[in-house]
Amino acid sequence: INETLAKVMHEKLTAVGGVAYSKDEEAFANKIYSSFANPEAQLGDQAAIQPYEKSLGYGSTDVGDVSYAVPTVGLRTAAWVPGTSAHSWQAVAASGMSIGHKGAVVAAKSLTLTATELYQNEGLRTAARAEFETARGPKYKYKSLLGDRKPPLDYRD
Repeated sequence: INETLAKVMHEKLTAVGGVAYSKDEEAFANKIYSSFANPEAQLGDQAAIQPYEKSLGYGSTDVGDVSYAVPTVGLRTAAWVPGTSAHSWQAVAASGMSIGHKGAVVAAKSLTLTATELYQNEGLRTAARAEFETARGPKYKYKSLLGDRKPPLDYRD
């Protein structure tokens, strides 16, 4: 976790704001929400930006490896109806419509503002790099899980 970058990203996300539903989107969200067994969020949460909290997310992406090579930050936006489980039909339904598009726009704007700040602010870059180097430690050396062997990809032979 690079808190230097995370706090800037949160500041930019807060400036952009959450997702506002149209009347049609609200009707759709209510139908989707009624299909949830035990939602952990409420309708309306998509419009609010949660307070900054240091948290380590889990997932199946390459960003974990990237975060050991360079200072890294990420964010989550409301591209689904609040309370939606990942990998569900409800996630697919909302992602492919205006609700998902609005969440993507919030993310794109937040990322762009963060990247602009990072590009223009040398002190921010220096602080993020220093935090990264401290967290990673001076003895860090990348070691591939594959070892020295080539990956077993023979699909082009």
